[in-house]
Amino acid sequence: MNPKQCRNVLIHGFCKYENSGCEFSHGREMSGFANSAALHHPGSVAPQAVFQTSASPDWKKGKLRFDSPEFKPSNIISAPSFAPSALSSHVGFNAFESSFGAENVDQAYPGYTSSRASVASVNNYEDNLIGGFGAMGVSNAFRATPQLQQQHHHPLHQQQQQQMQQQQKQMQQQQLQLQQQKQQQDRLSGLGSGSAFFQQLESDPFAYPDIQQGSPQQIQKTPSAPLQPLQYHLYSPALPHVTNIPPHCKPIHYFFMEDKLREQLQRQSEASQSTLDPNSPEAQSLPSEVHVYHSLFPLDDKQDRHSKVFGFPTSVYKAISSVDGRPYVLRRIEGFRLLSETAMSSIEGWRRINHASIVSVREAFTTKSFGDNSLVFVYDYHPLSTTLSAKYFVVSPLRPGVKLGVPEKSLWSYIIQISSAIKTLHSAGLAARILEPSKILVTGKNRVRLNCCGIFDMINFDGGKNTLQFQQDDLVNFGRLIVSLACGSLAAVHNLPKSLEYISRQYSIDLKNVILLLLSKRSNYKSIDEVLTMIMPRILQEANSANSYNDILESELMKETENGRVVRLLAKLGFINERPEFDMDPSWSETGDRYLLKLFRDYVFHQVDELGNPVVDVGHVLQCLNKLDAGVDERIMLMSRDEQSCLIVSYKELKQCIETSFGLLSRQ
Repeated sequence: MNPKQCRNVLIHGFCKYENSGCEFSHGREMSGFANSAALHHPGSVAPQAVFQTSASPDWKKGKLRFDSPEFKPSNIISAPSFAPSALSSHVGFNAFESSFGAENVDQAYPGYTSSRASVASVNNYEDNLIGGFGAMGVSNAFRATPQLQQQHHHPLHQQQQQQMQQQQKQMQQQQLQLQQQKQQQDRLSGLGSGSAFFQQLESDPFAYPDIQQGSPQQIQKTPSAPLQPLQYHLYSPALPHVTNIPPHCKPIHYFFMEDKLREQLQRQSEASQSTLDPNSPEAQSLPSEVHVYHSLFPLDDKQDRHSKVFGFPTSVYKAISSVDGRPYVLRRIEGFRLLSETAMSSIEGWRRINHASIVSVREAFTTKSFGDNSLVFVYDYHPLSTTLSAKYFVVSPLRPGVKLGVPEKSLWSYIIQISSAIKTLHSAGLAARILEPSKILVTGKNRVRLNCCGIFDMINFDGGKNTLQFQQDDLVNFGRLIVSLACGSLAAVHNLPKSLEYISRQYSIDLKNVILLLLSKRSNYKSIDEVLTMIMPRILQEANSANSYNDILESELMKETENGRVVRLLAKLGFINERPEFDMDPSWSETGDRYLLKLFRDYVFHQVDELGNPVVDVGHVLQCLNKLDAGVDERIMLMSRDEQSCLIVSYKELKQCIETSFGLLSRQ
C-alpha cells in the first residue's frame, strides 16, 4: 500500500519535516517516471512536476515550475493529425518541438504531424495580422523563423492553403472596392480622406479613428484631442426612498458623499487646476511669470475692461504661487503709476483682516511684466464664484423679462453677512468703499464675500483723513444695495418712493425699517451697531441655519472619513498578499499569518453562490473591512481553495496578523 501524500506539500508546496521523520509521501516515488521521460527524449529536461497516473488514483497534483517542459500524454499518439487554423494554435506545437526536438518527436510519435506542416496554411492570416500591427508602428519581430516556415508537402494542407488564399483575395478585393467607393463619395462631397478623419474626431472625440483610412502623413499631423470635462452625469442618482426598508439595511449611497456635493467639489478642483494652452495666442500674450506667480489664467471674459468703479482698466487672472504652490487671484490695474511710496503701506492694514465674509488680501506690488506700469493686488482664490450682479441683474435667456427680487430668506442672509463684514472693517478703522453688486462675490450657497478691498485706499491715497466719511458712505451704499436686490433692478435706487412701496408689499416690515435707517440723512453719524441691533432676531435664525448646514457637511465628511480607513486597510492587504519577490522564500511565503490573510481576502472578495456565480456585494465587503479595522472578537470560518481545510479565526487575530506582516514588510 502506497503511503498518502503529505498535506504540507499540497498546501505549502514543501514539507519542512521531510527529512525529520515525516511518514507521508513527498512525491519521490514518481522519480522513475521522470527519469524515463528524460531517457526517452535526450534533448529534454526531466519534468519537475509530478503527473497523475491511473495506478495511483489518490495522487494529488504537485507544484508546477515555470521551467517545466511541456508534456505530451501517450494516448495522443493514436490521435489524428490536427492542422491549426490560427497563429495561436501552432505556437504551442512549436514549443513542444523545441523542448523535445523535432527529430525525436517524429521518431517517437509517428502519428504526430509537425507544426511546420501547418505554418504555410496560416501565412496569409499571419501576414494580414502583422500588417495591421505594422500600420500602427508595431514591429513584426514575432514572426516565425525561416526554419519553422519550411513545411512538409501534404495534399490536404495544400488544399486548405489554396482555399484560404482564395478567401483572402476575395476579402481584399471587397475592401478595396469599399475604399474606392468611400473616396469617390468624399470627392463628390468636397471632403478628402483627411477631412473625413478630422470629422470623425469631432463627431466622437472618445472613438479611436481607423488608422488604415488615412495616409501616414495625415496620421502624423493629427492634432491631440482637447481636454474633456469630467462626466458628472455618469454619477448614478440616489436610490428612491423605500418606506419598508429594515432599520439595519442601508443603501449603497449611505457610505459615500452626496452626489451634488461631490460634483460641486470636483468642479471647484477642476477650476483650480485649469490652465491655458501654451501654444494659444492668449497664453503667448501673457507673461510667463509675474513677481512670484506663474501659470496665469484669465478669469474675466469681458471685452471692455474699463472699470466704472475704479476708473482704470482692470483685468483678473488666476495664478499659482511659487512660494506655496497655491492658486491666487491677481487683479491688475492697468496703466497706473504709483505717485507715493507711502500709499503702498496702506495694504498692511488690510492684510491683518481675517473675516469669513471678506476676501483676504495677501499683498500688492507694481510690475512692468505686462509691458506697462501696472498695480497688482493679490487675493484668495474662490473657484467657481460669481457676483451678485451676474447672479441677479443679468437677464438670462431662461428667465427673460423683468427679474424678480431675491427671496427674503436669502436676502436676510446677505444682509447679516455684509453687516458682520462692515462691523469688522469699521472696528479696525477701515472702510469697505466697494459695496457694489459687481464687487461682492457669491462663493457658495447663500455665501457672500466683499471683494476688491483695499484698492481705493491705494489708488486714492489720502492718509486716512476721510475714513469716517467713507464709513458713512458704506452704510448708504449698503442701503442702496438692499433696495436693488429686493427690487431686482439696479435702477430701483433712482426712484426710492416707488421702490419702498414695492418692498413693503413683497417683504416684511423689518426689511423696510433697515433700509430707511441706512438711507436716512442725519446730522449725527450713524453706526453699523444700530443696524445689528435692529436685525438681531434675524441673526439668531441665520446662526441656526448655519449650524444645521454645518451638521450636514460634517455628516458627509464622516462618510468619507470611514472610507479613508477602509482604503488604508485595503492598501496594507495589497502590500502583503502574494508578493512575487518572496514567492520562494520559506520565511515569507504563504504560511502562517500570510496564509490567513490570503484566505480572508477570498472570504471578502471571492465568494460564490450555490450555482458558482460570483457574489458582488459591496455591503458585505464594507462590513468585513470595518470589523477588521475595529478588531472585534467575532469569529469567522475561512476555507482553503481546495476545500480540504477550514480555519476558525476572529477579526482581532486577523488585525494582529496584518500589523505583524506589514511591520515585517516595512522593515525589509
